[in-house]
Amino acid sequence: MINALHFENNVGHIPPAHRQRGVVLFFALIAMVVMMLAAVALIRSVDTSTSVAGNLAFKQSATVSADSGVETALALLRTPALDTTINSAANATLGYYATAEERNLTGSLTTMAAFTWDNTNSAVATGDGIVAGRDASGNSARYVVERMCTTAVANEVPSKANCLFGQGDAGGGSKKGDPGYISGLPSAASISPVYRVTARVTGPKNTISYVQAYIY
Repeated sequence: MINALHFENNVGHIPPAHRQRGVVLFFALIAMVVMMLAAVALIRSVDTSTSVAGNLAFKQSATVSADSGVETALALLRTPALDTTINSAANATLGYYATAEERNLTGSLTTMAAFTWDNTNSAVATGDGIVAGRDASGNSARYVVERMCTTAVANEVPSKANCLFGQGDAGGGSKKGDPGYISGLPSAASISPVYRVTARVTGPKNTISYVQAYIY
């Protein structure tokens, strides 16, 4: 009878060692979940950093490639055959405009006319290393040149009223009484209108960059 009672008292009793193993397993599972979440967060952080670094590299490459657009525009302005027409008449296929258009920071027109940066209103940059309109980095540069004038006046007679101009290197009087002094302006030979060049570069992953330069 005593042995039977002793057996009944031990029914359903869990030894302390078993309870400890259950608690350890519970905390181990929690630790595994925390480690998995930390690993996922680390992977996402690395992916984001890589993506940002890649985007910055593409952006920097596009900005450097914009120099080809500025250089092509400068060569256009120096072309002797165009001197008689390029200054007073717009030529959209060459990317040249005799008057300054109102544009926003992206180079797009803010007026009613849409500026699409295609062959109808801009020109493709050319130069060493550019094949089929793209350089070795896969960037394509287009440009527009605007004479900083409000009206298409002849280049030989610039005026403060309608043009922004810079002092050139050629000789000529700039003071009253000097040879070539005309209406308070330096001589025509020493005056050059200011031209605004806007270069737009498109590259891999739809990267777009804009660069502006003022030339006179």
